[in-house]
Amino acid sequence: MNKPLSTQPTFESIMAILDRTAKRQEAFEKLQEKNAIEAKEQRKKDVAEAKERSREYEEQRKKDAAEAKERNREYDEQRKKASAEYEEQRKKIAAEAAVRMKNIEEAVGGISNNNGYLAEEYFFNALDATRKLGNIKFDFIERNRERHIDKVQDEFDIVMYNGSSVAIIEVKYRARQNSLQHLTTKKVQNFRTLYPEYADHKLYLGIASMSFNEEVINKARKLGIGILKQKGDTIECDTENMKAY
Repeated sequence: MNKPLSTQPTFESIMAILDRTAKRQEAFEKLQEKNAIEAKEQRKKDVAEAKERSREYEEQRKKDAAEAKERNREYDEQRKKASAEYEEQRKKIAAEAAVRMKNIEEAVGGISNNNGYLAEEYFFNALDATRKLGNIKFDFIERNRERHIDKVQDEFDIVMYNGSSVAIIEVKYRARQNSLQHLTTKKVQNFRTLYPEYADHKLYLGIASMSFNEEVINKARKLGIGILKQKGDTIECDTENMKAY
């Protein structure tokens, strides 16, 4: 069997190989360059798109912020308007309530003053007919006696007096315990100050009323105050425990 003959590469074959290699290298480099250019273009495109998205996002954010600000402004205006309307309504209701309360107070005060006047009229006429408080006979009787000396001023509903005694009658449509305390302290003190001409007189006290409860009656008896009640067209006097002040 014959051995194959070894073929030595020729210069031309070597050059052909080198030429093909160089062309493949050139093609590869061009492909790399193309890919790099495309990648650069894509990056620029991506950056531009990102900038555009960022711009759109910023515009949307500003738009949303402006809309939110406008909604807040409208809300604040509505809140202030509602608050002003509420305050106006509150003041209106308060003013109407004040007027109604004033009317009620005037009506009640008118009734109270009228009742007080009628009570004074009733007891004054009854006492003027007898001029007596218990067993004590008086010469004179006065109604709503008033005097003012320096800072002391007072008015006494009914006053009866003679040569040795004075009777002060406090008239109430409805008697209360605080009226008794006021009578035995303030009224006595003021009378002594305002009428020094009666300094040597015995001073007697009476409470006259259209309405008594047991607590007031018991308190008056303990304090030595005469009790004058309505009895038909006259008055009933409870002076058993009455004492001089």
